[in-house]
Amino acid sequence: MRASTISGMAMATGLAMALFSAPMAASASIANGKALYEANCAMCHGKTGEVSDYGKKLKPFPARNHRALAQYVSRDELRRIITYGVKGTAMTPKKYTLDPLEIEEVIDYIQSFDYKPNLANGKKRFKAVCASCHGIDGRAITGVGAKNLVYTKLDLKGIVHTMRYGRPGTMMTSKRHQLKNTDIADIANYVYELRYMANPAKGKKLFAKNCVSCHSTPAKIKLIGNAASKRNIADLDDRLLDLRIRHGRHVDRAGKKVDKLSADNIQDIIAYMRKYKN
Repeated sequence: MRASTISGMAMATGLAMALFSAPMAASASIANGKALYEANCAMCHGKTGEVSDYGKKLKPFPARNHRALAQYVSRDELRRIITYGVKGTAMTPKKYTLDPLEIEEVIDYIQSFDYKPNLANGKKRFKAVCASCHGIDGRAITGVGAKNLVYTKLDLKGIVHTMRYGRPGTMMTSKRHQLKNTDIADIANYVYELRYMANPAKGKKLFAKNCVSCHSTPAKIKLIGNAASKRNIADLDDRLLDLRIRHGRHVDRAGKKVDKLSADNIQDIIAYMRKYKN
């Protein structure tokens, strides 16, 4: 048998063993993490990640439900919290009782949790906590400068992170001590359901009706003035494109048409502009 054939067979065997052993290693890590979690975390957070009766009574803040946010909090954040604890709470650093590998195994176990969001609760808590700034429908027509959640580009993890830690320099404050983890997960999923899914096909028709008399195609649109002459549509985010459509220099000529466009119409046009190919 030729050496190259033997080498190929050895590589294939090694690859097969690696693919077979990977799920086994992951399973073992979760099993180890479960044992470590039950020994070090379950007294407060419960064996299944839901808060124990003891954890509910902790001061100044009760323990957090791990199950609710297991899929929405990054591994880095979980590692930081477990390693260093959370100042001002009963969550003490575990770096003195768990080594780095054990912490990783605990994280593997936590991230095996699942959670079914309660959208009815998310809507209820959103109205109670978020609607005063973001509006009942999430479109933020409240005059306080909050973000329009219907057009947000944040994924569920981003929404959860913003709720937990706020947005520095804005009125959006941290809600992690005001809301339970289940509430945060439910609100995040409710907000995600509110978003407007822009339709490029509708945008094409709207562009043809309202824009094509001046701009034959999206590719022909020129951003004039200073450094803008060197930029194109792809360089602008949706917010800037929206501002240009509503308030750009062309409005003097097409103002009436632009005034008739709803915010959703503009999002559809932007979606078409993004998708357009020469």
